[in-house]
Amino acid sequence: MTTPTVNPTTFVQNSDSLHTALKPIINLAQCFALFPVNGVNTPDASHLKFTWRSLKILYSMIVLSLSALMTGASIHRVLSSEFTSPKMTTLLFFATSCVTNVLFLRLALNWPRIALKWEKIERELATRHRRTSKYNLVTRYKIITVTIMTIALIEHVLSIVSGYFSASECAQLRGETDVFGVYFQTQFPQIFNKTVYSFWKGLMVQGINVLTTFSWNFLDLFLILMSSALTYHFGLLNDRLNSIKDKTMPEWWWAEARIDYNRLASLTRQVDSDISGLILLSFGINLYFICIQLMYSFNRVPNVIRTIYFGFSFGAVIARTAAVSLSAASVHDESLLPAPVLYSVSSSSYSTEVVRFLSQVTTDTIGLTGMKFFSITRSLVLTVAGTIITYELVLVQFNAVQQVLDN
Repeated sequence: MTTPTVNPTTFVQNSDSLHTALKPIINLAQCFALFPVNGVNTPDASHLKFTWRSLKILYSMIVLSLSALMTGASIHRVLSSEFTSPKMTTLLFFATSCVTNVLFLRLALNWPRIALKWEKIERELATRHRRTSKYNLVTRYKIITVTIMTIALIEHVLSIVSGYFSASECAQLRGETDVFGVYFQTQFPQIFNKTVYSFWKGLMVQGINVLTTFSWNFLDLFLILMSSALTYHFGLLNDRLNSIKDKTMPEWWWAEARIDYNRLASLTRQVDSDISGLILLSFGINLYFICIQLMYSFNRVPNVIRTIYFGFSFGAVIARTAAVSLSAASVHDESLLPAPVLYSVSSSSYSTEVVRFLSQVTTDTIGLTGMKFFSITRSLVLTVAGTIITYELVLVQFNAVQQVLDN
């Protein structure tokens, strides 16, 4: 049987292609010196290209150099003075930004190839898979991006306001009038303990801090979006399978469905090989910040603004980590859903293709990983949650013993 073809122009204009859905997100990332790939606003992925000779690369290299400077200053501060957890946290914060920039630069180098393969598979699947939900991929991306970036903006504004109030109290105790000067010097001691403070330096360092904060949030956002795209296409295939459940279908139909499933499995492996480093970095830094904020929760918070910021920041990092974990785990969940349909195939429809399809679904592990160190499934989410709870119980006991010793 001949499969109907889809006009390429119609597909690009009307479908939920990844290239179309990611256009505004990549443009936003490039404003903050991430993902320096060219041709983002073109109609299809064939126009994407990466070149080292571009203003986007220059901008990314400048920001990467400034982040490396902040990381180096933080390393010097840790090594030249008494070790404390806030100093180590600052170091990891800027070091993560450097690694994130490098990983997204590497991803941009391979992105034209990834997007072309993804678009090719989308064209092949578009002839048979029909969207049933009113929330297409583009709409989902907009909702997710606006939600995460709004939370990140609120968190950063609260951070600045909290720092300013603390600097204002500090300035009153010192008898100083330049509150901004006190703010910049207390927020970025790794810079202003070694150099003479000036207002323009403070603004520049604050700008680097904004870029660093964005890169951390964009890292999680990008992983959620890529996971959502894979889940979306697996979901379309599963909807197609569920629509014929308990019906008698010919062998060629099951052959097409199995080939489509195999294409999505191959695409998932390719995506995993390209973003697994980002996944490992995201899980590592998010778990560290959750644990370190749990430790800070035992300290007395000096003012109400600081309390609000701490609570919101802690909730935001937990929500982001949970969103990354669950969205990535949903890829594995969706890959298993064809099994119930295949188990219910009637004897009149049972064929070699059904056997092959069922064997692949039940034996092949499909999902995203952290550089093959761990596979992201719902069981992993529970394991991580249990680890965090265990760490919190240890901290509670340690804090109780410390209070007894202090008394």
